[in-house]
Amino acid sequence: MADLSNEFAFSWSRYKMFYQCARKLYWQHYGSWSGWESEAPKTARLAYRLKQIKNVTMLVGETFHSELAEILRRRSPAASGVPVDQLKADMERRLIKGLRESRNADWDRYGDPKHYTILFEDYYQSGVSEQIEAEAVAALHRCVDGLAAEPFGRRVFAVDKVRLRHIDPPAVAENRVTFNGLVLYASPDLVVEDEHGGLHIIDWKTGKPYKPDLAQLAVYGIFVTEKFGVPLERLTAHLIYVSAGERQKYDVSEGVEEAKRGIATYVEDVKDRLTDVAANIAADLERFPMTEKRVLCRTCNFRELCDRLDDSAITPTQDE
Repeated sequence: MADLSNEFAFSWSRYKMFYQCARKLYWQHYGSWSGWESEAPKTARLAYRLKQIKNVTMLVGETFHSELAEILRRRSPAASGVPVDQLKADMERRLIKGLRESRNADWDRYGDPKHYTILFEDYYQSGVSEQIEAEAVAALHRCVDGLAAEPFGRRVFAVDKVRLRHIDPPAVAENRVTFNGLVLYASPDLVVEDEHGGLHIIDWKTGKPYKPDLAQLAVYGIFVTEKFGVPLERLTAHLIYVSAGERQKYDVSEGVEEAKRGIATYVEDVKDRLTDVAANIAADLERFPMTEKRVLCRTCNFRELCDRLDDSAITPTQDE
């Protein structure tokens, strides 16, 4: 751990977070740094704990993505059907485990908020009811059924396994590339090569359909181009809403210029707030002001640190 360094980087989630609330970005990527160490300052340890919080909807999505990625990595080279029963059983087991960990506050008992689930509903609200738990399990099952009904879902189990070029890796370093001298992180769920050498970026969605930001898809395109050396014009993005049974197809090159402008603006704005740009140190909390939209604080993980607990907590939506 002593050799870790907090490098300056861009990701679409950081971009959205910063322009929603600069203080939130501070706690997520600066104030929480070293918080895993027992001798770290109290605020850093608290920020590190709070950044691990997720809600039940997020846990459902994370469970679906993690289990699907694992089974695809273990997939036989031979074609097969979608293993519906296995996916449902494995996903439900992982989901129930996470719900139990949070309910029992195992993160506190074992002093390990990173590897034990903390749910927003348990930490800031009255807890996860039996009804919410049952709905979460049912949502997972719908997602698996939707995957099996989706042509791309069936295809990823039928194509030659070597054509699965990128499967949502568990190691964060594998989602890292360098773009114009800047570290860029992106996490497409799957990249599949077609018979003509084109690459298809697959993003499984477990929530309701919505119109995506083309600049975000372009960031995925930049990542894939840098990682695999395939030009943008040979990339296609597919957003697959497995629960809703809907698919959206996009040309990732359409948002590239907007994405590049967003990256440049983010880099300039965040570095302007650092106290040591070269070392990526933010030692002045006041340079990262809190949002004036207090309603956002009601859904924020860091509301405890910002002393904005007066208003009752609201579980974040899928977009948040």
